[in-house]
Amino acid sequence: MCEIKFDEGERALIQDRADAAGMSFSEFVRRAALEKAEEMADIEAYNEALDGDDGIQYPMEEVVRMAAEAE
Repeated sequence: MCEIKFDEGERALIQDRADAAGMSFSEFVRRAALEKAEEMADIEAYNEALDGDDGIQYPMEEVVRMAAEAE
């Protein structure tokens, strides 16, 4: 188990938001941390995809045709 420390103002703000969402303090903080971690992973994956982009663009009709041919 880990421990995270909040000052009184931070704790009150988080508790108010957790109450409004119908969650416990712990559940609210856990979900927020997981959402942030997932968001950061998505951004990293997006940036990696951009780095590998060859710059070639296809019209949607071509993409649909290529997908149909691949099936």
